Amino acid sequence: MKVMENQVHSHAKVFSEDKILNDSREYFSSETEKTAEIGEKFVHYFLKNASSEGVLFKTIKEITADINISHQTLTKVLKTLESKEVIYRRNGIIGLW
Repeated sequence: MKVMENQVHSHAKVFSEDKILNDSREYFSSETEKTAEIGEKFVHYFLKNASSEGVLFKTIKEITADINISHQTLTKVLKTLESKEVIYRRNGIIGLW
């Protein structure tokens, strides 16, 4: 029984959702209200859909369709998060630093 409990805990997310949300709000505070809103929307989407290791296996096209935002705006959000080293992008994945 104890082994099973340890396995369950090992699948927990390895990143702090609250810290990511708070940090991203700070990073988008100097952006327009719309960009900040979409930035937060993306972060919530990321946290909901990322693996427990903090990796999202989605293309930009899939993300824009899922959360109904423009490609240009999502790209701006991703570039902001990337420049602050919150995320990295590699061939169809978005991961947390």
